[in-house]
Amino acid sequence: MESWTSGASEGLLEKMRRALVTVRDEAIDNNDEVTTEYVKSMYSKFVSTIGESAANREIRRPDWMHIIRSQAFVNLWLKAHKAHKAGLTVVQMSGTDELHVSGNWQAVFPEGRGLSQVKAKNIYTLGGDE
Repeated sequence: MESWTSGASEGLLEKMRRALVTVRDEAIDNNDEVTTEYVKSMYSKFVSTIGESAANREIRRPDWMHIIRSQAFVNLWLKAHKAHKAGLTVVQMSGTDELHVSGNWQAVFPEGRGLSQVKAKNIYTLGGDE
């Protein structure tokens, strides 16, 4: 029988998060796309297999998976709230990190590849004939 009631084990996630942030920031600063993509892939694989997964039978921590995903959703909702308060129109929120807004978002959010920054992926016209 297992119990998922302890509050101390999430500290391991914080250590991993700090290590990944450090490596990612160094890779971006050094224009090391291989390391940047590797860290991104490693994080994605960790989150997708830490819960219930046939690919990972050694470590099953659905509580960690929910902590990580919940924080990602909170971050996205906070960005949407900030955009709305700044007068931008929130058009769509997708997944855990995609926010579509209408308006001058560069005045609200710092642009870049850092974890607290945002970058434009697609730019399109709303309400056009296309």
